[in-house]
Amino acid sequence: MGKRILITPLDWGLGHATRCIPIIQELLDQGNEVMIASSGLALNLLKEEFPRLTFFELPSYKATYAKWLPLMIKVFWQSPYFFYVISKEHTVVKKIIDDYKIDVIISDNRYGCYSEKVKSIFITHQLTILMPKGLVWLQGLINYFNHNLIKRFDTCWVPDFPDQRLTGKLTITSLPVFFIGSVSRFTKSPPNPVKLYQLLILLSGPEPQRTLLEDKLIHQLENYQGKVMVVRGLPGVLTNILPHPAHVEVVNHLKAGELQQVIEKSEIIISRSGYTTIMDLYALESKAIFIATPGQTEQEYLAEKLKQANVVYSDNQDRFNLKEAIDKEKSYKGFQQSELGRQFLLDAIRMMS
Repeated sequence: MGKRILITPLDWGLGHATRCIPIIQELLDQGNEVMIASSGLALNLLKEEFPRLTFFELPSYKATYAKWLPLMIKVFWQSPYFFYVISKEHTVVKKIIDDYKIDVIISDNRYGCYSEKVKSIFITHQLTILMPKGLVWLQGLINYFNHNLIKRFDTCWVPDFPDQRLTGKLTITSLPVFFIGSVSRFTKSPPNPVKLYQLLILLSGPEPQRTLLEDKLIHQLENYQGKVMVVRGLPGVLTNILPHPAHVEVVNHLKAGELQQVIEKSEIIISRSGYTTIMDLYALESKAIFIATPGQTEQEYLAEKLKQANVVYSDNQDRFNLKEAIDKEKSYKGFQQSELGRQFLLDAIRMMS
């Protein structure tokens, strides 16, 4: 008999919600009943992907990035509110569990979504939180708190491989964890030599940095002649008021199946170096150019790691030059899938029982 499972992804960008898609689908395929609780654009995205499921609204973290203030300072400034949200979401989740007789809760980076009454699973790829150079002295303390919050859960799932890790040092930890493999909503199709777009730009992440990158790239596309599609990363937003050159197509959001088709029909993907994006492009063996969110140490580390491995070209947002990036990208090999992750996920779900 299937279980009733509550999935609660963080609404900090779209990555946490999108990497829950294959997990939700696998749970449904195995005969479980899945309910979803989240907020903001993450909730909108999952409602579009799974319109027949039951949804609940959780308090939003309302994470914002400053234009010029260092990211970690901005995060510290918002931290009292974040802890308020953690407490609030814990209260909401307790009521959902009692009212709907939930058997298992799976939280993707929502620290308050656990229960002493039911099996509680935490998903993260950041077991080691990296601090910027000026704040390295705080790294030990930050990770001590991070680990203590994770210990409230029964199990920690890491979306990576136990040996050949895409995450590098981000998943170095003394905590007991279960690796569930690279988790992507995409499954590679047979090769298609016909490419419809020279560039596909995938935008995402908290404001104002999402819009700052969007404006910068749209401006530089005026001098680019190839065919381009821009996916703005705004699920649930119906209006499209972004001015753009005639050779550029712009959409606010694409569902998973539609997005996979566009990725596979594009020569180069330009995006943030978020870990979920990396797993998706790894699954499809795409070529890419990364622009890390300024001050987001995780993205900066992953972009540099892949650049040093000659997989993906990346550059700083402030100095990013489209023409130069396209020229330099030619010498990078792109993603090459060496290991499939589905069996790891199946093992994790089996052990969940």
